[in-house]
Amino acid sequence: MEKNSTSLPLILLTLLTGIALGWLLNDLMQQPPAPLAVAPTQAPTATARATSVPTAPVPSTTIAPQSPVPSPPPAATPLPATAVPPIPTASPQPQVIGYVGHRAAAGETLEQIAARYRTSPALIEAYNMIDAPLRTGRELVVPLIEPGDAGEALLVQRGNPTRPWIALTLDAGAGAAPTPRILDALRERGITITFFLTGRWIRDNPGLVRRMVADGHELANHTMNHPDLTTLDDEAIRRELSETEAILHDIAPDAVIRPFFRPPYGAYNERVLRVALSEGYLPVYWSLDSLDSVGEPKTPEFLIARVTQKLSPDDLRGAIILAHCGSDATADALPDILDRFAAMGFEVRKLSDVMQ
Repeated sequence: MEKNSTSLPLILLTLLTGIALGWLLNDLMQQPPAPLAVAPTQAPTATARATSVPTAPVPSTTIAPQSPVPSPPPAATPLPATAVPPIPTASPQPQVIGYVGHRAAAGETLEQIAARYRTSPALIEAYNMIDAPLRTGRELVVPLIEPGDAGEALLVQRGNPTRPWIALTLDAGAGAAPTPRILDALRERGITITFFLTGRWIRDNPGLVRRMVADGHELANHTMNHPDLTTLDDEAIRRELSETEAILHDIAPDAVIRPFFRPPYGAYNERVLRVALSEGYLPVYWSLDSLDSVGEPKTPEFLIARVTQKLSPDDLRGAIILAHCGSDATADALPDILDRFAAMGFEVRKLSDVMQ
């Protein structure tokens, strides 16, 4: 009996515990389940509270750094119309009303010459193709922008005597058959020279004129019809020059024939010189005539000797030599003349170069 009285309370306690657990389980089964966590559809606002469960800190080394999202650039604000700078335009060139001649004195500058004639130094420089310091004694065509000094009557007979440069100048007023051989000899040696052309020759030989221009030669005015200008009045002289310009423009629109001019037959007087200068042309004579168009026909040997040996080496510096495009002997002699000058240390060049 002692044993049974002790086990009865244990049995009662076990029954009571089971009943209590049953009630608890039944109560839990009757409560609604907790809602599942759903990711928010938008970021929390700045006023949202932090959750009550703290998130464990994650070391920064385990997260790749992200570049900040750049903010959009501010909208461009249009400038007012007055703030847009105007497009620059070229300054208008002064209008040239005429030309005169001037020979540079020792130490004289372009600015001083321009002041004398009340014109622009830049106009004088450009018109005369000056690309070196102004040489004492250089003959110039001065473009005028207002009336003034009458200038000087000029005739060029030689270029710069301080350089070993020679201006070989060929007149074209008659025949043209030898001219291709002349141009061939010059092209083969890379030499460019000055050709004085009449308007008739230009009109009759357009292909040769275009080849001269294409090869880089310099063209100059030898009048339209090759007259003795001393027998013409002023207006007729002007027409001889202007008609030649017009013909050349028709044949080779981009070619330039200014500022050099040679009077036919070398015939001139002060009036002829001044009329030519007033039209913007610098009259050019020569230092040595090859005589290829004078007297009896010349042989190539005669021309080679005369052109390369007649003048001393000092006189050849800056010399202007005359020959003709219509001379067969000149065409035959020219390769030897050019090669001999080169062997003597001289360069055959355009007149505008030798004038520097």
